[in-house]
Amino acid sequence: MAVTDAYATASTYRDLVSKSDTGEDAEILTDLTSISRYMERRLGRWFTVDASAVARVYETTLLSNQPKSLFIDDLVTLTSIKVDEDDDGSFADESAWASTDYELLPHNVADGPEPGPYMQIHIPPWSSKDLWGNHRVEVTATFGWPAVPGPIAQACVQLTGILRLETPRATRSVNITSETVLETSPQAQEIVTALMQMYGKRSLF
Repeated sequence: MAVTDAYATASTYRDLVSKSDTGEDAEILTDLTSISRYMERRLGRWFTVDASAVARVYETTLLSNQPKSLFIDDLVTLTSIKVDEDDDGSFADESAWASTDYELLPHNVADGPEPGPYMQIHIPPWSSKDLWGNHRVEVTATFGWPAVPGPIAQACVQLTGILRLETPRATRSVNITSETVLETSPQAQEIVTALMQMYGKRSLF
């Protein structure tokens, strides 16, 4: 699943609303994709995963009260970490950290009935590294979630049904954009509020 994909398929949607005709599948998929992006904006994270490793840049801060930690975007597998220690704006002249120089947190997050992402790079006591100071850090990894959580996929379908007025949860609206339809629907906002409590990204700083 690409990072730009919808969290549900047109087939899954048709099953929910008891549609058998596939003639509107392209339109349904467009709506599912739009709803997926809306959910990401509200929850502050995405639930698909990069197809391959991507380099993202973060910054440490001298004022951090946790100099042994770097909070990052959700990631599944980490490839390398480089710190611009000489602050020349380039990572080409920096060496990647050894895997023994850091830990990914939370521990054991990839295990269990609903595997989740790592959200923090932590420097353990046995490491010779630190993140103290103001430096840019290049993290190369596959970012995202191991798999789309079931409640996220279900919510995507339910919200799309509200948008398309094809579910008992829907209420008629004269709004002309998908986002305002959802924002003015009490049923939609109940779903979004529940998702934010379960899956919304919380600041760890």
